[in-house]
Amino acid sequence: MSKVKFGLRGFEFGEVTENNTVPTTMKLTGMKSAKIEITNELVTIAADDGPYVVLSSGITGTQLEISVLDLPTEARKVLYGIEVKDGMEVYNKNLTPKDVACCFRTSTEDGKAIWIGLLKGKFSLPGMETETKDGAPSPKEDTVTGNFVARGDVETGDVMIIAREDNPAFNLQKFRDAVFPKTAPASPVVGG
Repeated sequence: MSKVKFGLRGFEFGEVTENNTVPTTMKLTGMKSAKIEITNELVTIAADDGPYVVLSSGITGTQLEISVLDLPTEARKVLYGIEVKDGMEVYNKNLTPKDVACCFRTSTEDGKAIWIGLLKGKFSLPGMETETKDGAPSPKEDTVTGNFVARGDVETGDVMIIAREDNPAFNLQKFRDAVFPKTAPASPVVGG
């Protein structure tokens, strides 16, 4: 059993199609940080003159904030659907970010991988911070935040998957297939 986790690498993402498949992916290098915030609202109900039961609303929000040394044009095309004309990134006022799935890896102190996958979300457009060079270079990261929702069935869809290499049943290919499915899930037969 691990005691700590650290490190960040292997960030990969791809566009989620209308039928919830992810036909292609691309890797994003230069990652500096990733932070996931999950909202799960709990309400304590009182009865019999005291706390009686705690109710959960399930996952009501999932955000992933990533910082990367440079968000390249090819990544921006997938994340935001921007056009590139004559070598220039063109940001139309009606731009709508694309749905994407993503995964990345951290590690335990014994070198075992922990893979995190987020299944369907949109990333905000990054701003830009630069400053004059004064002595040693001090690069500024591009930081973007993605809001993720359930993929699949509205009532029972999944938002996130975590796979640990120290789990005896761990299988990296099954994790990748779950995060980046190449075929649409079978539809239930209605009236059959």
